[in-house]
Amino acid sequence: MELARSAFVALGLSLSAVVAAADFDGTQSLTCTPKLTQDCKADKGCGKFVPDPSEKGKPYTIQIDFANKTVTTPYRTIPLPIQNSATNDEQLIIQGTDMKYAWTAIVNRATGAATITVAARVGAFVSFAQCKAATN
Repeated sequence: MELARSAFVALGLSLSAVVAAADFDGTQSLTCTPKLTQDCKADKGCGKFVPDPSEKGKPYTIQIDFANKTVTTPYRTIPLPIQNSATNDEQLIIQGTDMKYAWTAIVNRATGAATITVAARVGAFVSFAQCKAATN
């Protein structure tokens, strides 16, 4: 019984070390895969985002490149600039603007779970995603 308890504690400590090693702190580029995206309009509320049929087959991932201070999505040909980033004990916050849009990404530093929003004058997209360290 003592051996089983020791093994359980050792497993718990090793998993804690893995989570700590996965700290999302804004020093390593990220690849974020949306799990659910809502398309919101001021006069219609929110509904599930449906990509244009011409976009079918494109990998739907968001690349956050801290070294170049850019965010790349499959639906834009020009990367979005990262203009502000900050961390606290729980999350990484990334923000930027581009012409008629403002966007924010909040990433849980321990798990990589993210909420990403893009707002415009007439509506917004809200995406719930999972981020991981990018493989360059």
